[in-house]
Order: sequence, then structure tokens, then C-alpha cells
Amino acid sequence: MICTYETDHYGFHYLKGSLAQRDIAQIAERQERCFDRICDCLNIKYSKKIGYWFYNSPQLLGNAFFDGALCNGVSITGAQDRDIGKIVSLSGEEEDSFAVEPYSIHAVYEERIKCIGPHEDTHVIAAQLFEPSSAFLCEGLAMMMDGSWWGIKNKLWARYYKDGGEFVPAHDLINCPEEAFYGLEGRITYPVAGAWTEYMFQTFGKEKYMRFYCGDGTAQMATDVFGKSLPQICREFEAWLSELPFSEEQRREIGKRLGK
Repeated sequence: MICTYETDHYGFHYLKGSLAQRDIAQIAERQERCFDRICDCLNIKYSKKIGYWFYNSPQLLGNAFFDGALCNGVSITGAQDRDIGKIVSLSGEEEDSFAVEPYSIHAVYEERIKCIGPHEDTHVIAAQLFEPSSAFLCEGLAMMMDGSWWGIKNKLWARYYKDGGEFVPAHDLINCPEEAFYGLEGRITYPVAGAWTEYMFQTFGKEKYMRFYCGDGTAQMATDVFGKSLPQICREFEAWLSELPFSEEQRREIGKRLGK
């Protein structure tokens, strides 16, 4: 049985007896704080209500959207999304089925994986401004709002990969087709995208960066907005990474998270 919990900006949906039901008041409070922070950061007055659907496992969410491939969270950003109208189920049973709606988030919430926070919300809210064709830009904005990957700051992951030879240049990722981007290792691309976006906000300011973002992140837009070529900006980003304070303890912690 699907239950619903309404707030000012969300409609939360979950299975009766689930962990999400137990924690729903705290979840709702956290997401409302995330909503306010995202809208404030992006200068958006977001008027649509966001539907939030909680699944009890990555398998159930993967069955709903990705032919069984495991997934922790997915956002439906607008009426053009190919999944709009698709019939999915929270439990895998017909009685818990519903049609996917625009401006909705589908996320796992269980003991080990709790896919809440600002990431998927950023995708939905930012789409009111513009949705770039570059997955790197979309994920970078969401990762910047997250601030970290597996509890460690994005920029430290990016520094680790740069020092270790696994770094993928931001310039290559910006121009990477969506399918190719998501085919790369997310443990590398996601924190690099978040670190790059943080650098751009700090270096050029929010207004200029969002002009670039809403211009689809093209090379010409970079020159027009920042007065520098995209390759030059990306080289300066890598230099910034190299100058970050990065202790051996932090390096070991990342290695440990990667099982090294």
C-alpha cells in the first residue's frame, strides 16, 4: 500500500511499513531545507510541487526504470522526459503501481542506502532554468550542491585522481555525449564535475557561471562570459587542484574507500 506525506514543496510517497514511513517527518524536514538552499543558490522561485517516491531497494528502482540494472536515484525533470507516463511499481506488485509524472524524484531509502539530500532535487529545480545537453554540467551542479562523494569533499577526490593518473580533463567531459559520460566511471566523473563547478562558482561568480550553464556550456559561451577559452579555464582548474591542501591521511582515506 502506498502512503503519502505532503509538505509545502513536496509530495512524499512510500510503502506502508517501510523505513521511509518511519523516518518521513525527518526526511521531509531535510528536503525542505535542501529546497530552500537550492532555490536561494540558483535564484529560482520554484512553483511546481515535487513528487518524491521511495523504493525499498536498488533492485526495485532498477526494475522500474533501468531493466533491472541497480540504481539509487533518478530524477524526472520535465514533460519531455521519455519516462513520463510509464507505469512503475514501488514494490514490484501491481497494486503499488503508478504512472511516472514530470518533476518527480525516485529514490532508494533503506538501511544501507538513503538517497536523500540535494542532488536529485537540484536536477529537478535547475531544469526550470535550463537543462544543458552536457551531462557533466548537470551532474556538476548537483554534485556541487552535495559538496561531497561518499562523505569526502569533491575537490579532494579530484585531486586524488589527478595525482594518481586517473583524472579525466574537464574539457573532455563537458563535450562528452550523455551516453558516453554515463558509461564512464561515476566514482571519477561525478566528484570531478562537482569540484569543477565549485571552482567555477568561486572563480567567476554564480551569475556568470549560470549564464554559461544556460548557454549549454559551449566553447563560444565560455569565451563570451568568462573572457577565456574553455581549455584555458580547465587548465587553471587543474592548477587549482594541485594547490589544494591534501594530507596523507586524506589520501589514505580515499584509497581505503576505493579498496586500495
